[in-house]
Amino acid sequence: MSVLKIPYGKQNINEEDIKAVVEVLRSDWLTQGPMIERFEKTVAEYCGAKFAVAVSNATAALHIACLAVGLKSGDILWTSPNTFVASSNCGLYCGASVDFVDIDPKTYNMSLQALQEKLDLASSMGKLPQILIPVHFAGQACEMEKIANLVKPYGITIIEDASHAIGGEYKGKKIGSCAISDMTVFSFHPVKIITTGEGGMILTNREDLYKILIRLRTHGITRDPLFMDGESHGPWYYQQVDLGFNYRITDLQAALGVSQMKR
Repeated sequence: MSVLKIPYGKQNINEEDIKAVVEVLRSDWLTQGPMIERFEKTVAEYCGAKFAVAVSNATAALHIACLAVGLKSGDILWTSPNTFVASSNCGLYCGASVDFVDIDPKTYNMSLQALQEKLDLASSMGKLPQILIPVHFAGQACEMEKIANLVKPYGITIIEDASHAIGGEYKGKKIGSCAISDMTVFSFHPVKIITTGEGGMILTNREDLYKILIRLRTHGITRDPLFMDGESHGPWYYQQVDLGFNYRITDLQAALGVSQMKR
């Protein structure tokens, strides 16, 4: 008897994708080149966000998104229990503690009732989270407006984990517009809607967060004189001003992402 094997995921790669990657291979830039900015601009414009920062994977994106808003030891992060480990690990990387808001059995997304009850209890105990990460499961948007109405009075930062959800919409706007949240994170792993092999991206409308994310992505290095200690010595000069990471994406990956976004 034959056995039907259903794959966990299968990327869709066509000749245009291959051509786009080959063109980069034949160019002067394999990494830190113009294709990365083009990919960021493509996704930001599609989603309706002001800024985008492409990184090596969505786990890296979640990590530096938490760091950008100052998550640290002693802080608390809440997320959904119906997610991949990265949605909670990003808090642990920062030394914070992590707890979970239960899901609605009808949507598999974060339960508004569970969130309200947890906020009430945490507020009475003085243990409110600094960050909430709702997860859009299987492309289905969370009730972001209602979630925001519940948490914003407490000054809680919202980071959307939209790893499953590029292309999805909420109330007439693309997921990733950050109309309600502070940041949105996408994944471009081969089992996601579009792929760059590995890869991720953070979208935001806040310029202050964007500038921090750009530095954290590349070793905490800047060429912007506004962030330097002393004056710049020329266009070749840079300083390390933060303890950042090597979370860069390559031009090869970005070229694949640009091509995939076309369809």
